[in-house]
Amino acid sequence: MNTSFIPDSDQQRVIDIEEGDALVFAPPGCGKTQILTLRLQKALLHGVRPQDMLCLTFTNRAARGMLERIQSNIDLPQALEVFVGNVHRYCSKFLFEENIIPAGSSIIDDDDAISILSGYLEQEEQGVSSNPTLRRSYFSCVQLAAFIFQLKSNHPKELRLHPDCITAEDVTALRYLCQQLRINFSASTMIDIFDHSKRYADALENPLFDYGMAKLLKSFFKRIDIANYYASYKNENQLYDFEDLLMLTYNAYTSPSANEYRHYSWVQIDEVQDLNALQLAIIDAITTKEQRSVVYLGDEQQAIFSFMGAKLSTLSVLKERCKGHIYHLHTNHRAPSYLVKVLNTFAQHQLHIAPELLPSTLKETQQIGDELKIITSGTLEEELRDTALLAQKLLNDHPNETTSIIVSSNADADKISEELKTQHIPHFKVSGQDLFSTPLVKLLIAHLGVIANEHNFIAWSRILKGLKIFSTNAASQRFVRLLNERAISVSDLLNDAPSTYVERFVRHYEQDTLVVFDTETTGLNVLEDDIVQIAAVKIAKGKVLENERFEIFIDTKRPIPAMLGDIENPLIEEIKKHTLHTPAEALARFMEYIDGAMLVGHNATYDYQILYNNLLRYLPQYTFLQKHSSYIDTLKLTRLLQPSLKNYKLKNLLQEFQLEGQNTHLADADVHATVGLVHFCYQQSVEKLKGQSEFLAHPKVDAKVQKLKRLYGDIYRQAQQELWKKQDTTQSSALISQLVWFYNQVVEAEIMKPLSATEYVFNYIENEMVDKHAENCLAQQLFLHVNEIATLKEADLCGSSIIHEKIFISTIHKAKGLEFDNVIVYDVAEGRYPNYFIKDNPELVLEDARKFYVALSRARKRLWMIYASTKIGYYNNPTPRYLTRFMNSIASLFGS
Repeated sequence: MNTSFIPDSDQQRVIDIEEGDALVFAPPGCGKTQILTLRLQKALLHGVRPQDMLCLTFTNRAARGMLERIQSNIDLPQALEVFVGNVHRYCSKFLFEENIIPAGSSIIDDDDAISILSGYLEQEEQGVSSNPTLRRSYFSCVQLAAFIFQLKSNHPKELRLHPDCITAEDVTALRYLCQQLRINFSASTMIDIFDHSKRYADALENPLFDYGMAKLLKSFFKRIDIANYYASYKNENQLYDFEDLLMLTYNAYTSPSANEYRHYSWVQIDEVQDLNALQLAIIDAITTKEQRSVVYLGDEQQAIFSFMGAKLSTLSVLKERCKGHIYHLHTNHRAPSYLVKVLNTFAQHQLHIAPELLPSTLKETQQIGDELKIITSGTLEEELRDTALLAQKLLNDHPNETTSIIVSSNADADKISEELKTQHIPHFKVSGQDLFSTPLVKLLIAHLGVIANEHNFIAWSRILKGLKIFSTNAASQRFVRLLNERAISVSDLLNDAPSTYVERFVRHYEQDTLVVFDTETTGLNVLEDDIVQIAAVKIAKGKVLENERFEIFIDTKRPIPAMLGDIENPLIEEIKKHTLHTPAEALARFMEYIDGAMLVGHNATYDYQILYNNLLRYLPQYTFLQKHSSYIDTLKLTRLLQPSLKNYKLKNLLQEFQLEGQNTHLADADVHATVGLVHFCYQQSVEKLKGQSEFLAHPKVDAKVQKLKRLYGDIYRQAQQELWKKQDTTQSSALISQLVWFYNQVVEAEIMKPLSATEYVFNYIENEMVDKHAENCLAQQLFLHVNEIATLKEADLCGSSIIHEKIFISTIHKAKGLEFDNVIVYDVAEGRYPNYFIKDNPELVLEDARKFYVALSRARKRLWMIYASTKIGYYNNPTPRYLTRFMNSIASLFGS
């Protein structure tokens, strides 16, 4: 453990918490991440098992920061086994691992939701995305879909994610409808209305029905129709949004089978003030009830995510729960005393925090005079120019320091960015459309997605849209769905051979000799591990050749793992019963046995690749790829033929299809089990062939296929060939080489315009994520990182080694969790803080005050406030503007 950190007494008390529930208030600068790391280390040293531990964060960025701290500070290997991530990531992992959602499911984001609904409503997708009013109307329907699901799932009222999606007007109109139909207005009635809205809509045709109520209900029924379409579309295509992850996890952990799932006895949760009630309920459900240690960390001054359902009531619940075990970190170790004084004064007077709960500093910091400033510009136009000049001054005076211009809106960020560009001032903007949400970067990430997993529905849809095979995401998704219904993968369309995977399998099964084989190995590294057992049997024209079975055990210098997950490795004892052959002898005998036949296996990609690399190592003269250039994988076949299954492991498939055999982790038994699966797949495949040929023969389909082949066929095939090549550590990582190569292909073909900002993406992944020395091929790098890459946001880049700009522009929400040497808070005027439209709502004004606190607390050295004193209105009439009321208590601390 890195011992350079010496905790103060408050920090040590938190580190020493060992049991029960505790709430820790941790303002900025109090060493929270280091404390969390030390708590983790201490628990592991005291024997807490990593599988019983959870570290939950609010953002992926915070999780990555926590993991980096663990890796650099804790020498215990088991520390990396502890789950560290946000609640959504935990839920996704849980749902897949417990087979609650199908294995082929995809997680969708807001852009995907817009794609789905714009296709249904026949509206232009880009137009919806760029129109705030339309976006809100779309997401009101998405939220209504979640509300309906929660109502049907009987979730407690206080856990509803979007109770406001049904307005008071909606409720009044629904009550009126029930009165007219003489039925009770209840939850069950609401569910019936959701399920049969068209039937209820007929009542509106009654001429005695109130016109105003009818108008309200027609609008509401339209929203129900859209919400139901969204839900059914997701269900049909195995798509899940982030709210589905929460709701399904809550359902699982509150179901009668909840005891079957893993529960955690040691949990720490960061940024609890930003959790919504459902997230907190999930955390409660996954935590053991007895003998537990649960630590909640938060800062009520920074509770700014009410738009995501987070409420300060979460903290109120935790205060009551942890009564008598509430801790305060009182010392800000990071910020200079003058900044702490600003934050404390603001927190006391604007956020009504008791003075005794506010942090202090260990020593007074000497000021030189430019640390705290209020700058008054003339007009808004002059304020833009002045802001740029101030940023330039800070850069000139302090070239090694970072400066962030923090704004309240994306529009302000865009204006300031344009002004900085005009003055040729380099900067990095974190606002508006995220770099990782741009069509080009989404296309690049989709390319990685389909290389890593050829069954990735959303990634293929984005490829088809990005390459302009289809004009909309909705049309692309429809095409992929039509393929899936016929057991065709998009990758089938890109092969040189004019046949589908299913068709090729049927042909080989009926006409050729198949060798069904399996290997047992010393590990999962196909480039370096050894094969220690090979078993196989031949199938000739559909019949098993029982007298031609093959089995051999192989000597190795590498250790054989004693455990396979939670079970003892049966190979340890089995290998003692057999003669061990040298690798060269064993491999030569197996090559003689297969003699050019078609290899078949379950998860055969692994067996094929490790066999190839063992041949390179021990029998290099054998031309394996020439004689066996392809193979059949029953894992891929079953995913094509049965796309809705929740698990494709051999053991589960045997149970699902009631096939003979056992998955014992010994090659001979696994081969026997796979043979039954091969016969089953053949029967299923034959039924698909006619539908496949008819669909692919359609002229419109063929035209799309030919265009896709022309634009992406060579790219995809070449990428597949790179998957298992050993990483050259003198070059860029295989993953980045692939990404850059695809980017160049797309730009050169003029499919997309070049985007210089992609360099940030490439550099971040290369320098901050991939370890090309430890991750020795593209396949391994994709396996480890492709899902994480899909979650990246611009804010993740800030503070990393790849950003060389010293000036940043950020909205408050995106700045949360980031720090800068210098902060310029832009346009600190009434009407901005608090926002003009909420100035008469005390609760929303208080939330704006907390946002303002977040902006103030991003600074490490200097905090400058700027605003324009005059607004030029219509007819060039000047209107005075005033410093925000939020500065009233702290303005005296600033110079001008």
